[in-house]
Amino acid sequence: MIIDGHAHALGEFSNIESIEAILDELNVDKIVLCPGSSKDPTITPIKPKMKGNFITKNAKIVFVSNMFLRHYSKNMGDRDTGNQFVYSLVEKLPERIIQFYWVNFFRKGYFEELKEKHSKWKFKGLKLHQCVLPFSNDSEDMEKLSQFAAENNIPIFIHVFNPKEADKLVELGRKNPKTNYIIAHMMGLENVISKGKDLKNFYFDISTYYIVSTKRIKKAIRFFGADHVFLGSDSPLGYDNLKNNIKKIKKMDIPKEQKELILGNGIAKILDIQ
Repeated sequence: MIIDGHAHALGEFSNIESIEAILDELNVDKIVLCPGSSKDPTITPIKPKMKGNFITKNAKIVFVSNMFLRHYSKNMGDRDTGNQFVYSLVEKLPERIIQFYWVNFFRKGYFEELKEKHSKWKFKGLKLHQCVLPFSNDSEDMEKLSQFAAENNIPIFIHVFNPKEADKLVELGRKNPKTNYIIAHMMGLENVISKGKDLKNFYFDISTYYIVSTKRIKKAIRFFGADHVFLGSDSPLGYDNLKNNIKKIKKMDIPKEQKELILGNGIAKILDIQ
């Protein structure tokens, strides 16, 4: 099974026909969709023309780039309406699209709305982005959300802003061992290794292909196991992201069983997908 564990309902990933065509071409079974950054998701987003090198794959530099992303994110669209759009896609293709719900702590009544939507939509995960929403991982909101995630057996997928917030997330995870946390782009892997390598509830998304090196993927496997490392693409925010990341994993000099876990079997387990 191959599952793209991180994509956005934007551009070519905003309509069923295109989504199915891409998944079929790459032999991908399912895709996790989060809201995108545009008020009109059908518009093709600006795609960074990046190639992986020692600069783009430097974990510290990737964290620094978050400061620029936070500044740029001030002009991004409303993710709250994007949740409804993602669900509309799930309704049309429930066997292949997995919804992760974007949580906005700054929206009045967000928690009651979250509980209501989960009851109706049965989404499989929660999405948080500290560049777009400048909250802290030691906040009451994060504690409350962690408890909700554990009670409903759904993971929290989070883009961590900086090393300090990564450390706070480790402490949060230690206090909430029944909550699963998926760290986007492996941002904070080294912090989790340093302060929480004994923890079993941390997982790592390997998107995007040009910022995550095979060396760091192997490091995550060494400390946490291949079942804690998930394929992701961050599509469509780049060119051939999904294709290139699948190719990367298939070419790695690791056992076939580990490749299968990374490509989909691992995330299928925590999302309870047969």
